[in-house]
Amino acid sequence: MRRTATTANAVLGLLALRPSWTTWELTKQLRRNLRFFWPRAESRIYAATRLLEEKGLASAHHSFTGRRRRTTYAISAAGREVVDEWLATPPRPTSLEAEPVLRVVLSDLGTREQLFAALEQLRRDAQSILDVGRVVGPEYLQGTAPFQDQVHVRAFLFDFLSHFAFTLRDWANRTEAQVKRWDILDDADRSTEALALIGTVLRMYPTDHGRG
Repeated sequence: MRRTATTANAVLGLLALRPSWTTWELTKQLRRNLRFFWPRAESRIYAATRLLEEKGLASAHHSFTGRRRRTTYAISAAGREVVDEWLATPPRPTSLEAEPVLRVVLSDLGTREQLFAALEQLRRDAQSILDVGRVVGPEYLQGTAPFQDQVHVRAFLFDFLSHFAFTLRDWANRTEAQVKRWDILDDADRSTEALALIGTVLRMYPTDHGRG
């Protein structure tokens, strides 16, 4: 069976977790955490939910609060089957899209200020994740999180995103500190320190090529 788009699966998965969702509730949940590892889902939420309804994978209930229209979505039996089939398939390989890192790689073409700006963006990205974590984490500890009943798996996501943010921030700081040393190094010394860095990182690799 042809796999559905992953954005649709993300929305279907959320629909499967609760009896019903408004598009606002779906968007709010995506902004809490999914946007950090699947940002496409938030931008396509309205189109995705309508498409799921058209395909019979979700149902929509329309109501009004005053003159304001409210649409609530619920997953259908066919939608649950799609989620089950999707979860039974192997996941796609992890991919990383980070324009600031690309700019660091190409920084010889620009200025030192542009390189530092790219690193600063990584720090801002890390801070955005940590800002959400500072809200979400205490909610779970206090027992008031929207998905408190799933804390046994949500804790893994909290751990992943927090450490990802630490990695972005720490790498940006280490890189900036090294770049600032270039002012006192000639080309040969830069190369020597670069090779030393590669060697240091390689020594951190697991020796058995396994899980470490």
